[in-house]
Amino acid sequence: MKKITALLVCIVLLLSCSSDDDYGLESTQFVYAEQQWTLVKMTGSFQNSETTGSEMEWQEYYTFSPEGTFVKSRTVDEVVYEATGSFEVIEFDNDPNHYLELTYQTGNTLVGNCTGDDKELLMYRNSTMISSLWMACDGPGLDYQLTKN
Repeated sequence: MKKITALLVCIVLLLSCSSDDDYGLESTQFVYAEQQWTLVKMTGSFQNSETTGSEMEWQEYYTFSPEGTFVKSRTVDEVVYEATGSFEVIEFDNDPNHYLELTYQTGNTLVGNCTGDDKELLMYRNSTMISSLWMACDGPGLDYQLTKN
């Protein structure tokens, strides 16, 4: 009986020593906590076309839930637009970066992507910054900062 107990204790210790952050960035928190990410910087394709704060063309944030859903809210000229959908953390072969893949169920006009479908990719920059990949096809560069955890 002591050997079984000792074996169970060893297994528990080994499992508890595994990395808390499998993605290298605290990304696993998306599974367990509601988070809000607010747009803090927009960058255009021209040099010196960066805007921040109230100078940006619109204000925007994502709220990610522990259930794997999100709400995207964009305010343009005091009009609020919302979109909803689901998300998952993904990674690609031979790419050290990690991404959030959003699949829109409503509000598809807010999708920022290069493909014209209902999916959007956000890339982790660090544990408090994510960026849209829309700029890869002449969309604006959009950087979001973690504002609520």
